[in-house]
Amino acid sequence: MVVLGGGRLDSIGNWIAELDRAIPTGGVAVGGLLMDFRAREFAPSAEEAGALLDRLRARFPVGVPPMAAVARAGGQFGGTRVLCTLAEMHGCRASAFLTEAEAWLWLRAQLQGVAPAAPRQDDGIGDGEQPRS
Repeated sequence: MVVLGGGRLDSIGNWIAELDRAIPTGGVAVGGLLMDFRAREFAPSAEEAGALLDRLRARFPVGVPPMAAVARAGGQFGGTRVLCTLAEMHGCRASAFLTEAEAWLWLRAQLQGVAPAAPRQDDGIGDGEQPRS
């Protein structure tokens, strides 16, 4: 499992550099990715999300492992949903969440091959995003 996030990741260039440090080339087995955007205001635009996914596909030529993105409500959550949608368009299982706990539960379910319980939908935003098949 690879976890990416933190205060220094405030641009797409820094996210790509962190990916390069965390995921070395050479066929390293990675079961899943957790990308935590909450430490900064940064959320990838559609163009930046595409660049990030290009780098992930280069690191995982056989297929990007399941990816959970954690973000704050509002625009940051919307940006991470764009990232997840683009990832899914390229065959990666991806979902955005408002809490790290939900993201871990979803990733664990992906690794075990079972569907996680649906998140609560209390405030119109929900506590996470329903995984799409």
